[in-house]
Amino acid sequence: MIDPVRLAQELVHIPSLSGMEGDLAEHLFQTLKGFCEVERGPLGAVVGRISHGQGPTVMVEGHLDTVPVGEEEWTQGPFAGAIADGMLWGRGAVDMKGAIASQIAASAAMAKEVQGTLLLAYVPHEETAEGVVLARVLDQVGRPDLVVLGEPTDLRLGIGHRGRAVVRLEARGRASHAAMPELGDNAIVRMVETLPFTFDTLLPEDPLLGEESATPIAIGTPSDGPVVPERCWVLVDRRLGRGETPESVLAAYEGLEVEARIERVELVAYTGERFGAELFFPAWWMNPEHPWTVRAWEGLGSPPMRVWRFSTDGVESCARRGIPTVGYGPGDETLAHQANERVAVADLERAAYAYRRLLRSLLGPGGQETKPVQAGRREERRGRNRRRR
Repeated sequence: MIDPVRLAQELVHIPSLSGMEGDLAEHLFQTLKGFCEVERGPLGAVVGRISHGQGPTVMVEGHLDTVPVGEEEWTQGPFAGAIADGMLWGRGAVDMKGAIASQIAASAAMAKEVQGTLLLAYVPHEETAEGVVLARVLDQVGRPDLVVLGEPTDLRLGIGHRGRAVVRLEARGRASHAAMPELGDNAIVRMVETLPFTFDTLLPEDPLLGEESATPIAIGTPSDGPVVPERCWVLVDRRLGRGETPESVLAAYEGLEVEARIERVELVAYTGERFGAELFFPAWWMNPEHPWTVRAWEGLGSPPMRVWRFSTDGVESCARRGIPTVGYGPGDETLAHQANERVAVADLERAAYAYRRLLRSLLGPGGQETKPVQAGRREERRGRNRRRR
């Protein structure tokens, strides 16, 4: 048996910034090797497989990378994996090493009972470009019937979220010596004057996913030394409703004195492989009435449903490929990316139990056949669930 709390501590001990996940990938590879087939997937992903007989294919998925520790002082060391006040502390405890540990503990306990195929996929570089590495994994392993993301949901059932786009805005001016600014045209001043207008537009609200939003996340110039900059750029993080496209996003900046484009990045995997990504990720939402949503909801014990406020690998599995996708994980999403990230030890244990129950309902003996639920009883339970959201 694998102890999810102990495994989560081990994972938190191992720093795994985006592009530097190699040590964590190796640890997970060796852990999975103890109960299933495992291989190195594309761009350094770790992919486990348990397959016995006929049945559905279910993928449980998570990401290996974390954001940096930051400059704020931590109460507990960010990589100590300390347990205090009933909480496991450390970078990645919530986002999302605790969920990975719970998934693995449940999968190991279920390994001999699986009827069908269980895939365990753990990808790097999700924090920098969600869905990009998962796309390569899905190309390799094929289309599962259901993907279950381990992102934090506070033990509720995640059924979607807004999309994300990173928009690069550039203001152009004319260079001059900083001692003679009147001879130039300062691009920073142009940007400062124009930027407020980029946020004046009333953003639409998706009735299911919430209001769209926009916020600047980075600013810079290429200038070096006492030079009036001829160029200034800002990156804007846009959160998007369903139906938004790169074209519709960029249309909001037409007529302003800035150039706008969707940001594209070049990334390096810990394996040394290089790959590019356009930072546009569509919104998605799973209908609560969809058969796979119902099966996942019932298998997890009928938890309340919710949508995330952040983005996940579901942009690839559900939004782009139409694969039924839900999420379930321990932890409060508001603690992600902050100092003193932490998750309740009891929730790690609850998540492992819930995942085991889910896998038994989907892949255990007799789990391939959906058990009929009386319509009145189902509606009663869903009504109760909606009131609890």
